[in-house]
Amino acid sequence: MRARDLVALELDPVRQRVADFAHSPTGKQACRQLQPSNERAVVQSALEATYQCTRLLETCGDLPLGEFPDVRAAIRTATHEGFVLDGKALVEIRSVLDAAVATRSFLKQHVAPFPQLTPLPERIDPQRELHATLRRALDDNGDVSDDASDELAAVRRELRHLRQRLQRKLEDMLTRPGMADLISDQYVTVRNNRFVLPIKTVWASQFEGVVQDRSVSGETMFIEPLFAVELNNRLLMAAKEEERLVRRILADLTELVRAEHVPLLETFAALTEVDALAARARFSLHYRCTQPRLDDDEILLRAARHPILLFGEGAITPIDVLLPRGKQVLVVTGPNTGGKTVALKTLGLLALMAQSGLLIPAAEGSCLPCFAAVFADVGDEQSITRNLSTFSAHIANLTDILSHRQRPAIVLLDEPGVGTDPEEGAALGIGMIRLLEARGVRVAVTTHYAAIKVFALGDDACVIAAVDFDLASLTPKYRLVYQSVGESLALPIARRLGLPEDVIDAAQAARSTQSRALETAMERLEETRRRYEERLAEVEARDLSVKQSEEQAAKLLAELQAKRKQRWASELEEAREFLRTLKQRGAELLAAIERGAADRRRLREFLDEQEVAVAAHREIAIEAPQPTGRAPQVGDQVEVIGQAIRGQLLSVEGDRAWIQRGSMRFEVPSAALRGIEGKGTAPRVDVRLPFQAEETSPELSLLGLRVKDAIAELQHFLDRAAQARLASVRIIHGIGSGALRKAVADYLSTSPYCSSFRGADPQHGGAGVTVADLSV
Repeated sequence: MRARDLVALELDPVRQRVADFAHSPTGKQACRQLQPSNERAVVQSALEATYQCTRLLETCGDLPLGEFPDVRAAIRTATHEGFVLDGKALVEIRSVLDAAVATRSFLKQHVAPFPQLTPLPERIDPQRELHATLRRALDDNGDVSDDASDELAAVRRELRHLRQRLQRKLEDMLTRPGMADLISDQYVTVRNNRFVLPIKTVWASQFEGVVQDRSVSGETMFIEPLFAVELNNRLLMAAKEEERLVRRILADLTELVRAEHVPLLETFAALTEVDALAARARFSLHYRCTQPRLDDDEILLRAARHPILLFGEGAITPIDVLLPRGKQVLVVTGPNTGGKTVALKTLGLLALMAQSGLLIPAAEGSCLPCFAAVFADVGDEQSITRNLSTFSAHIANLTDILSHRQRPAIVLLDEPGVGTDPEEGAALGIGMIRLLEARGVRVAVTTHYAAIKVFALGDDACVIAAVDFDLASLTPKYRLVYQSVGESLALPIARRLGLPEDVIDAAQAARSTQSRALETAMERLEETRRRYEERLAEVEARDLSVKQSEEQAAKLLAELQAKRKQRWASELEEAREFLRTLKQRGAELLAAIERGAADRRRLREFLDEQEVAVAAHREIAIEAPQPTGRAPQVGDQVEVIGQAIRGQLLSVEGDRAWIQRGSMRFEVPSAALRGIEGKGTAPRVDVRLPFQAEETSPELSLLGLRVKDAIAELQHFLDRAAQARLASVRIIHGIGSGALRKAVADYLSTSPYCSSFRGADPQHGGAGVTVADLSV
């Protein structure tokens, strides 16, 4: 990849934004240094690692890996014989080991379902003995603690005792009679590491002791009384001994670091890698990114969003960037400010992101090739210092692009041929497209030139698209419309921006007859496309109405099934109560016979009574269909035995029948139908449902749909699946923000078809797929 292409496509701001999600300085640096790879296996592994880390953070929470310092220099310094690290450097190394302990524990507990991450905890060695020694020997400020050695603890006890004794004696001296006139202030201080008293200079000659210092003003002498000399000497020697012991302990700790410097550096590198990987995952979650599929045969970016626009606060209109199998060139047309260049740069930048191991801001199911090179000729590259005009700068860049032979590659050309005569510029652009097409290179082009538009319409390898534009308000809609040729609209936009009308009229008159004819043809083409889009919108509206009717029918059916279950439960409880009463009365009667209080004739009467009662309950529980004069025919008014459903019989297929009641349609067992006497029959209507069980797929993809549309699709899918007697189905909704997955779960929990549901195994889609078991 050329560095200039990474700059032109703005990869640096993306890498910096990813770095903002890292915690450590080295993790941020690793994110800023992300480079796109052209090795497919490396790219696939990096994408899978980022995706699995995203899933880990989503399901288990964030890593317990906070900010940790860069200790590589300190560790390398420790390897030099005789060098002693200070307490601050050793505490920083300890903080890295703190992070290693917490991170390793978290990963070992949670990475089992994520095979791409399972090697990570094994690469983190927390050096438990060194870690424990550093924690015992140093406090959080880097000072050696008393727990580091018994000898040091004893010396420090002696120091504390001597200080307290000396300070107490000096304070007692300050309070003696007559001292108030001699001293400058009521305090004991230290000069030259010795405890002294502040004596007024005028009285210093009358005070027995050693002068250690004098104040700046000269009015105070700091004198060490003679009785304090010995104690100060002992205190000084004890302090020297403490310093020696601290130095020895720091040297011993440095030796431990020196002995383990290789695993320490490896652990630090692993923590940096984990921090950078977690930053990529946090970026993906924050901007709702998805993992693209690598496919060398097509480009399919659904609902793609330009990352730099994502970093702002304005609303973004997602676009579809498509270059299907068998096509090599995407030509994007339309007026200025419509988003042509943004579409071009979105394609290039998302390709670079994917090959850097970053998930991309696009809908689930998007795919990209793994390019060996991504070339860009975008924007104004004129250079005063190099004496290059805009046109010359573009030609120099294109010449360099053509000198490279990497495959597969993609070349992004923003207005090729700009800066020179339009006819020659268009010819140059067509020549570039033809040459790159012949070399097997994919090309994405934006253009205003009519000649390039006509060329694209006639070349089977080209796909043409236009940025959508509201002609009434002359405002862009920022989306791509495929198989459409966009108008440049220079004159209408100029008129809207206030250019004088006489200038517009003169410009219109100066246009060639061929140019005006081409514009008229394009206007007709666009008008035809818009009419078809309006018809499509009407069809979609009708389809939505049908889906709402089906939803109402499903709701009513669910209510009827619930009432039937409730009735069955009530009848079952009545039967159980009847049986309990029967057993109780029978037991009482048998006991009475054994006691002689009743005879066998009474038992016979009891049995006759219960036989009549059982027959009565059986007649209530079994509601047999009443025979009519003939079997119900299509068009008859019928009712479902045991249910309050009446309607017109639409069709019968085997043991299943369909009846119509108002705007709703029901599927019922054909054996449960009976004709309604005295209602008459309607004309015969033969309705054939398009459903065929053998054509029903056990899998439904909701990727890219809004929640409302997705639930409507799910309702229709479950109807077909239930009719096909499928035991279970897979519903693919992706991860994203989680809203679609929650909506699917909420609907399945109330669906009469669904007996249970769960997330798929990690190797079969994980949280992006829900498996539903159906009642068959």
